[in-house]
Parts: sequence; structure tokens; C-alpha cells
Amino acid sequence: MDRVLLETFKAVVDEGGALKAANVLGCAQSNVTTRLKQMEQRLGVPLFNRQGKRLQLSEAGERYLPYVTRILDLIDEAAANARAEAPAVQRLRVGTMESTAAMHLPHALAAMRQAFPELELQLEVEAEPALSQMLLQHRLDLAVTARVNERAGLIYEAGFDEPLVVVAQEDPAELLAQAPVYAPTLIAFREGCPYRTMAQRWLESRRIACARVLSFSTYGAVLGCAAAGMGIAVVPRRLVENQAQSYQLQAYRPRDLAPATSYFVYREEWQPGVEARALMQELRHSARQPVTPL
Repeated sequence: MDRVLLETFKAVVDEGGALKAANVLGCAQSNVTTRLKQMEQRLGVPLFNRQGKRLQLSEAGERYLPYVTRILDLIDEAAANARAEAPAVQRLRVGTMESTAAMHLPHALAAMRQAFPELELQLEVEAEPALSQMLLQHRLDLAVTARVNERAGLIYEAGFDEPLVVVAQEDPAELLAQAPVYAPTLIAFREGCPYRTMAQRWLESRRIACARVLSFSTYGAVLGCAAAGMGIAVVPRRLVENQAQSYQLQAYRPRDLAPATSYFVYREEWQPGVEARALMQELRHSARQPVTPL
């Protein structure tokens, strides 16, 4: 049964006749009469008792009326729902280096979940070059990373400093003191890691040449190989603290090894909203927490 027929039936009932219904519907009375006959033919029962020009609901019409009302209401509700704008989904796409994800994200994400329970947080863990590329490709909104080089089109907002230490199976200070006789193997994250670049530049400033560089894709592998005596690694101090129970390592914090600054990076045309600013604040707070003395 189409809507026009249903509305015609309802109008005749509400207005008490075909003539008044025609005026309300904006059509000829003959059209109303024709539509009523079509409905009765489809249903196979008379909906009205006709006494001259008067129309009175039959028993079938009485039973049919509540359903017509409900159907018309549902049609209106469905149309209104279809036209309504879908509620905007709060989403924040964040990328970080593996070290940041391990050291600071758990606390920050827990706080964000409490403050913004409706926020959909999407997380990517990658090296700095990949994170920058994902930002430029609009696949991320915000990245948290130390930097090697600035990239055009991106804003770098200073976030927090991450003290670095040299770790090895033996005392790193004694090993490095043997240079240039001792040429250390540098164990580092894969190419493009800012900590790796900082380590290489620091060793060069001391005129210490590396025998080779071993690259790995996880910090677990970096720390594990350093603990196994395969070489030295330069990593965030807090990372060693967090992994102290898993690895037997000796740490050395040289005075001339500057801390690594982590940046909040985003596209020039993207402005951090309330949620993004809250996440930045939580990460800064996590980085300020005391570190166990080495």
C-alpha cells in the first residue's frame, strides 16, 4: 500500500468526508473517491459504509485505522532519521616511536580514556621517517617523535626531553675510554631512528669510530643484544628503567650526551583540538615523572 493511499484514507477519517479531505490534500474530490476504491479493492474489504454522500468507517476500517496511523508515523520518522546529520565521531589518529609507546603512552591513554570516553584513538607505532610521511599523507593527525630533519609542511612543537644513556654488558664508560684502540659495535634501531642519529653524531664528536652498526626493528632486540655483549646502545634512560628486570645491563650517562627532545608534529593546516592538547599534556606529565637513579 503506497503512502498516497494511506494519507487519503487518514484524511477522510480525520476530516469526516471526501470533500473536506480533498481540500486538505489539494486534489479533486473525485481523486479521493478513486483512491478509496483502490484501497478497498486491494484489501478486499469495504473500509467505509456509504450512506448517500456520507462515509462512515466500517468494522474493517476501524481495525485498519490504527495501523495506517502507525505506518505513516514510521514513514515520517524514517525520513527524518535519514535526513539527520550523522553525529561526528571524535577521532584522533596518533603515531609514535616504539620507545614513546612503551614509556609514556600507557599512562597517557588511560588518562585520556577517563577524560574523553567517546574519543576514538587510533595508534600507529613507526620510526620517525614513516611517521612524517603518514602525516603528510593525511593518515595521521599527530605524531610524537624526536626529529632528524624538519620536513616542509609540518609544525614541530617541542614536547619533552628524554635523557639518553649508553648501555652495554660491561661498563660502557670503561669501554669507551679504550678508544681508539677499542672500536665499538653500535646496536641501534633501524635507519632513520633519531636516537641512532644522535648516537652516531655523539660518537663522532668524541672521535670514536664504530666497527659496525647492527640494526634492529624493536628495542627489545637492541637491549637484548647489548645485554649479550654484542656492543653498545644509546637509548632513552627511562627505557632502561622500564626494562631493568628483563635485561642485565650497565648504564653510563655521559655529560656531553645531550637529551633527545621529543616533538609534537602535525600538518601546518591542522590545529590541535582539546583532545590533542590533553594528550600532549599527559605525555609531558609522564615524561616529568622521576626516574630511578642509575
